[in-house]
Amino acid sequence: MTDNNNLDDKIDLAPVVLDQCSIGLFVLGADGRIVNWNRWMVTASGIGVASALGRLLADLLPEVSGSTLEQAIDAAGSQGDSTVLHAASGTAVLPLPRRAAGGAHQMVIVKPLLAKSHHVLVQVFDQGDLPGEASLPPRMAEQPGAKSGAELATLSILSAIADAVITTDLHRNISYMNVVAEKLTGWRLTAAMGLPLARVFQVMDEGAALLHGAIERCLATGTLAGGQRQELILVHRDGIGIAVEASLAPICDEQKNIHGVVLVFRDVSHARSLAAQVSWQASHDTLTGLVNRGSFDDRLDDLLRDAMATGRIHGMLYLDLDQFKIVNDTCGHVAGDELLRQIATRLSQHIRTGDTLARLGGDEFGVLLVDCSEAVVLRIANKMRQAIMDLRFAWDDKAYAIGVSIGVVAITAESERAEQVLSAADTACYAAKDGGRNQVHVYRPDAGEAAQRQGEMHWVARIHSALEEDRFCLYVQPIVPIDQRSAHTGHCEVLIRMRDEAGALVPPNKFIPAAERFGLMPRIDRWVVNQLFNLIGREHETLVLGGYCFAINLSGGSVNDEDTLTYIGEKLVEFRIPPGMISFEITETAAIANLASASYFIRTLKQAGCLFSLDDFGSGLSSFAYLKNLPVDFLKIDGAFIRDLATDPIDRAMVQAINQIGQVMGLKTIAEFVENDQVLGLLRGIGVDFAQGYGIARPMPLTDQAGRLLLGK
Repeated sequence: MTDNNNLDDKIDLAPVVLDQCSIGLFVLGADGRIVNWNRWMVTASGIGVASALGRLLADLLPEVSGSTLEQAIDAAGSQGDSTVLHAASGTAVLPLPRRAAGGAHQMVIVKPLLAKSHHVLVQVFDQGDLPGEASLPPRMAEQPGAKSGAELATLSILSAIADAVITTDLHRNISYMNVVAEKLTGWRLTAAMGLPLARVFQVMDEGAALLHGAIERCLATGTLAGGQRQELILVHRDGIGIAVEASLAPICDEQKNIHGVVLVFRDVSHARSLAAQVSWQASHDTLTGLVNRGSFDDRLDDLLRDAMATGRIHGMLYLDLDQFKIVNDTCGHVAGDELLRQIATRLSQHIRTGDTLARLGGDEFGVLLVDCSEAVVLRIANKMRQAIMDLRFAWDDKAYAIGVSIGVVAITAESERAEQVLSAADTACYAAKDGGRNQVHVYRPDAGEAAQRQGEMHWVARIHSALEEDRFCLYVQPIVPIDQRSAHTGHCEVLIRMRDEAGALVPPNKFIPAAERFGLMPRIDRWVVNQLFNLIGREHETLVLGGYCFAINLSGGSVNDEDTLTYIGEKLVEFRIPPGMISFEITETAAIANLASASYFIRTLKQAGCLFSLDDFGSGLSSFAYLKNLPVDFLKIDGAFIRDLATDPIDRAMVQAINQIGQVMGLKTIAEFVENDQVLGLLRGIGVDFAQGYGIARPMPLTDQAGRLLLGK
């Protein structure tokens, strides 16, 4: 470039500019062979410039052959079409060996250059380099006689690339700007031509001095300005600040004489904003705006290190909402989300500067209190509990009261790992729920809940062993019509027992609590279904033709488990179980804990011919209110009302009410824990349909230890 501000035929700016760009760029000639291959492409592909020039793209990267990219390049060269290609998930438009990690976010823009030259420019954007808007400026019109072929080719490339380009002469006066540079600076080339670069490309703060120094070094040495990109704030002509990433290179002729500099820059405002957004989303819960579980764990690690280094004591709260699922299931997830946002706002009002409030998942929250005595921790915990108690959540003209159970644990120099702190807080929260809910419970290492937790963990290992060694067995207990008492009606509840390592029977109250606590019940329930259905298949004549029907207990975990629902459906088909032969018993508390899931589970299996009992009915807080939402066939009255039926008038009134509502809804009622004839007579007088208990028959093994059927033999 010379001082007359005109492009010289002897200087090919294209390679210089393309090398300064922060994206992949290459140019294909009319014959489809590569004529320009920038430094980014060299790094990404491992193919040097000398090896690329004059070669077909498919020769360098065979995967391109026959691809949508090759079709787009053909369309650009022959028809002048521009195309934007986005990578499908886990793939890449242009497979580059050294950029595999970015394939899922890759975008490629294919543009024609001069109309008659049939040259094609390909731009490759990868992950963070993606532009905010993919602009496709029209192909530059040819100007016959205005410029030479070499100049037109260079200008065509500079006009088409997504980066902004400004060139200057030796005096730092502008000799060229492409369309992108005009847009970012607010200056048209006709107005900027010949003006000092610093007037058009104005930079804020210390960026101006950095840019000036880089230009001086570039002109003095004829080498790249440190080989680094600079992040600057460019001031648009209208006074708006724009974040840009810029790089410089000298403009030299074939004799290495310096004629000026080329400044290549790009708008990174969108990328920076997106990066900030992604960073925020990675550490925060998008629903409530609180810190999320991952960030909470990191901060807990920091407090553990601080406690060990300084001896300071910190506190952690583990909050689990009471009755949240009732709102979520009866009013819908939109209402549940709004309730969580309101609770997050209320909790935020009671933490101090420097403390952390996080949503750990679902309806669980965590709080980290820095340098906080137990007295202060308890005061904050109780303020939070009271704040949630005072909340009256209104939705669809109804108001709901919510409570919270809070577990408290100290973080001290003796706290070994984050997992132990979290486990202790969870144990304390569970103890708060077990103690009646809506209360604060402090974890004590020597307290009863710690021993209970340790005992439950011991049972988990034993349950796993029993499942693997097939040491569970099935018992049955008859359910008989009250108006025609018989121990052999064929209607039985299936019960589970476990044999220990020595072969002795283990009652369910020993291992079921641990199985429920640690999520093992769906696996146990599937074992029961598989064993019973296999037996029905083997003993078809006795069990099916004999008119037997079986009631299987299902845990709340199974009712909320899509895999268990699918499993049961498949087994019903596999063993051709007749309609009405199988009924499932679901406890009332499990059903209303997730009403939507329970309703879907019941309706799905009823379509497959199964019946349903609502077990322990009457033990919940709002039994009748939720009953109409559950399409069950039987109400199994909670045994707590049956035991003292003969002596407690309140129990009798409860049983009468449950039986009456069942009859109105067309449901059959079953009384459990019937232990004597007096109770049985009272139930007959009330009109209860079925009875079960030791006064009818005790549980008995369904099969012997060899697996042979005992029932009906």
